[in-house]
Formats: sequence, C-alpha cells, structure tokens
Amino acid sequence: MERYINDGSPSGFSDITSSQPTKAKSINKYFHLIGLSFSNRINIQDYGEKPALADKWQMLIHPDMMYNPERNPLFADCTKFDLQALKVAPTASVRTVKALDKDGWFLKLHYDGLIGRIGRKLERKHAISAVEVSKIIETAIDKGLLPEKFFIQREPFARIVDLTDKEQQPYEWGMVLREPTTYPHNDKIKFLIPAFSLFSKDPKNPNHKSILTQLIEKQTKSVEIFLFEDLITPVFESYFELLLNCGLQLECHAQNTLFAIDENFKIIGIVAKDMESVDKDISLMEDLKIEHNREILNYENYKSLIKERDDNYYKQHSFMFDFKLGEYLISPIIDDASKNFPSLDKETPVSYYCRHGKCMLLRHTSLQTMCQSQCKLNVNCQKSYPSNLLLRIMSF
Repeated sequence: MERYINDGSPSGFSDITSSQPTKAKSINKYFHLIGLSFSNRINIQDYGEKPALADKWQMLIHPDMMYNPERNPLFADCTKFDLQALKVAPTASVRTVKALDKDGWFLKLHYDGLIGRIGRKLERKHAISAVEVSKIIETAIDKGLLPEKFFIQREPFARIVDLTDKEQQPYEWGMVLREPTTYPHNDKIKFLIPAFSLFSKDPKNPNHKSILTQLIEKQTKSVEIFLFEDLITPVFESYFELLLNCGLQLECHAQNTLFAIDENFKIIGIVAKDMESVDKDISLMEDLKIEHNREILNYENYKSLIKERDDNYYKQHSFMFDFKLGEYLISPIIDDASKNFPSLDKETPVSYYCRHGKCMLLRHTSLQTMCQSQCKLNVNCQKSYPSNLLLRIMSF
C-alpha cells in the first residue's frame, strides 16, 4: 500500500528521482544500503538513543549515492564499505527505506540529489530537529497533554558524519532512524494505512473501489458521522492540541499521516511521522508559557518560527494548515467520499467544540454559517472547503 496505492503529490513532481530501480513503484522488491566505516580522524556525532542497528556501520547510504564518486565526500575518508550491508524496501519517499530485517526500522537517508524538485541532504540541523521534536511529543503524550487518538512513529536516533567536500568545505552527511511501531503502543492496532492510500487508485486493480469507500462500507454508523468523528476530527484535534500544548506544527499532509485500524476495520486514531518536518513555533511557546530549549529548537533557524524575525510567520502557518493539511489531506478524503455516497449532499448541520472551548470545526453541507467564537490564539474561524461536506475550521 505504501509503495503502490499512491497517486503521488498534487504538485506532480513525485516521480522525479535520480534512480528508477529504487523508486517506490519499481518492480524491485528490495535493494541494499551500503555500509561505510571511516578513519579515526573523522568526527561522528550521535543524537538520541542508539539502537543495535546503528552499531555495525558508521553510516548507511542510499545506493544512488554510489553513482557520483567524483563529487561524493564520503569516499575520501572511507576505510571500509559493504555493498550489501542492509536489505531494505523503498517507501513512498525515495530516501526513506524500511529494513527487511533488524526489527523493521525505517531509515531516513542523506540524498545528495533531487527528489521531486527539492534536494534532500540530511545535515546536523535536520538530525537535531528530528530527535528533539520526537522527544517533546513523546513527553507530551506521557503527560496526557495530547488526544488519546494521536500516535507518532518516534525518531529516537540520528547520526552525523563530519566530512569535507572537494573544495575543502565542511560537509555533513546524516541519517535518522524511525521506529516501525506506534507510540504509544496499542495492541488493537492491526493495520497502518497511509492517508494517500485512502483515496488513491490501485494500479493493479484500477476498477476496485477506493480503500476509503471500502472502509465506509464496513462501518455501522452513517457515512457522515464516520467521516466527521473517526477520520476528520482526530486529525484536527491532534493538529491543534499539539500546536497549543507543545508549540509544534505538524506537516500533516497525506504522506506524513497514517490511520491506525483495528481488526474490525474501525479507526483507532491517526499516526504522525517525519518528526524532522515539524515546525517549532518558538513565539507561540513563549506566549503560552510552554517550557522549551530555545537554543536547541532554533539551531540554525531550521523549521523554527519566530514572529519578530520571520516575515513569513503567518504565511507558514497558513501553508502548513490550509495547503498541506487542507488541500493535500482533508479535501481529497472529502472529495473521494462525495463521489460514492450521495447522502453527503443532504443538509445535516452538526457543530463540534474541543475540550478547551475553542471552536475547531463546524460541519455543514450547504449552510453558510460563520462561527464567531475565538480560540486561544484569538483568531476567528474563517476557512471553508468547497466540497459537499463543508468544513469550517480555524485559519491562522
């Protein structure tokens, strides 16, 4: 599902990568990462809790990186390498792979080249952010600050090798390890379905109903209640509770969001992954008196938001919420359901308020009612989605 039932990003750049054999939809079931060791003069920095997987090799690299030895700083100080160090399967992201042994860890790798339209190097700022954000969310879950239906895949460990490039400039090469299970653990979870698989076509069975449609048909509640209570509400609750209790803003698009399903095809909750992509709103942390380490979270200004510093402070919130969450996750779910269930055209206004009393969602199918209440951020609810199932949601 992760590899094949995926229509790709709406940007249209998903399939532009440097290597056909390692793409998610490649016919290859697996490939191997290359393991490297370095001379003693090379600095290697670990962050977080080191699992056994990180013991044997000082760095694991994507095989695409072997094709450019003339510009690759790895090989100047490499003392040993193994071309078949670890068998892995590709995922929806070219540089993130899943180990087919070693407890099934995911590895997010340095990729010195374009994936889609963006370069994907993994440097110290990315490593620190992944591990620190993962720790903060884990602690918040342990303290009961976040919804019971919110889970993460932790990223407890990262490693950086400090190299120099051919111009003798510093060059950081890293990797991040992601757990394959959810945190907190829940025995009832039997399946993790990527959000994009809910509404994407199955290339092997293009005439099959969407997974979302099949899930809806297995429910005992109405399609409206299932969509609103089981799918959409947990997404918004998790997004805003994390923002307001931790000052962290999820990049909650369809690739970074999974739905946890039990053996009866009931949705237990949502699972967020890719901790490195999370925004750290330092201004909000200070405004809401959220304890934080400003120096670490603001390392090299990576993924940090400071109101007085960043001209795009509000635009970034809108980009993550309106565009990434709204256009890449919520709208496709609603649109797919609307195609197959005519009952969504009926007028059935239902309002919803979270436990803090801030208005997060107001559901209508055609009524154009504007909620006038305000949330803790003192922002009016103004955003609407043009779909049969209309959502009124808080917009920054």
